Amino acid sequence: MTTSKKKILHFIFPLALLAIISSCNEQKKEHEEQPEPVTEVKPPAQIISTKKAQVLFDTYSERRAPLIQEYEDKLDPSTTFDVARYGYYDLETLKNYITFIEQEAKKANVKISNLRFYLANYPDSKEYKHPKQNTFFIAPTTTVDGKDYAFSVVTDGKTYKPKLLKDNFIIKPFKKTTTEEASFFPKISFFNDDNEQSLILNETHMVPPPYQE
Repeated sequence: MTTSKKKILHFIFPLALLAIISSCNEQKKEHEEQPEPVTEVKPPAQIISTKKAQVLFDTYSERRAPLIQEYEDKLDPSTTFDVARYGYYDLETLKNYITFIEQEAKKANVKISNLRFYLANYPDSKEYKHPKQNTFFIAPTTTVDGKDYAFSVVTDGKTYKPKLLKDNFIIKPFKKTTTEEASFFPKISFFNDDNEQSLILNETHMVPPPYQE
């Protein structure tokens, strides 16, 4: 009888052990496959309603678009000018842009304070895809002495520094006003277009033209 019990135990024990291991693996697998809880993002305070967006769009249609069209049609009566109403980037382009400017700002040891959206206009030249059309471009800013400046990044191959720009995008002149401000200005030898990395985003799609259904 004792021998029979031993044989049974020798048979049951490995099966029980296998069952325990299998159960542990299943529990571990279930635990690993559980997705992380998603934290819901609250809407930014700057979000506006679709009704307000329509009011803004209609106001531009009444107060700005006709003036632009009238002005351009007078310059060239042979054609009817189409006033651009919006521009766009795909989401991946914007994500990549933000990652890129944060990378370059880190190299130059500055913190991005804002993103500016500048209203602009393409010259009447064949060099541009949509001459005379309105457009916009985006530039990051950094704060120096309590004031925000758009900037690019320049390098001599070893050191990276921000090149502060005035509102009209001319290089901000060097002034020995404060130690903080002076430290932001590279020496003149730094200012080489070949060594400058612009952080300004344009080349957007303006509509119209081309028309989008």
